[in-house]
Amino acid sequence: MVGFDQRLFEAINGIVGRWAILDNVIKLLASDFFLPVVIALAAFALWFVGRSMEDRLVNQKGFLYAAIGAGFANLAVRLFNEGFERPRPFITLEDVNVLFYRPTDPTFPSNAAAYAFAMAAGVWLVNRRWGIVIGVAATLFASARVVAGMHYPLDVVSGALIGVLVTWFFAKLLNLIQPVLDWALRLLRVFWVA
Repeated sequence: MVGFDQRLFEAINGIVGRWAILDNVIKLLASDFFLPVVIALAAFALWFVGRSMEDRLVNQKGFLYAAIGAGFANLAVRLFNEGFERPRPFITLEDVNVLFYRPTDPTFPSNAAAYAFAMAAGVWLVNRRWGIVIGVAATLFASARVVAGMHYPLDVVSGALIGVLVTWFFAKLLNLIQPVLDWALRLLRVFWVA
């Protein structure tokens, strides 16, 4: 599997340097700021959206699922990295075209993909349309990091899987305390926060 992952990475990263416009787009998409902020703002926008108070309550739960899932997915990646450290492609391979800075943390699983897909999964659980839009942004973000030479494909796939599974797990836990969650959100409405 590792050999296939490496060959796939080399094929994907091999497009770098052919077209300046594509390289600039990949730099933007792989940035730690552009798509992560877009994803966070899109998820947070759900806090204020809904045709009725009940729709809005459901959307607010989606934002909470996404935010809590992203936090715990990043923690899961961090714990995984304590026991397993896979070097970045530009460290282990020759002739890697790196379009962005060279991160020093382990590459497997991808923390960036875990965050992005946790956000998408949390929103998707309550609002399929917004979840798909955020999922497309998450896919662009994770894919761009492979093209930019920062991750192997298996890194982003495993990070995405961690993000989705951790978010699903914590959404199920939050559903167990549904009345408490509903009460807390209604209390926030009293103070015009929700």
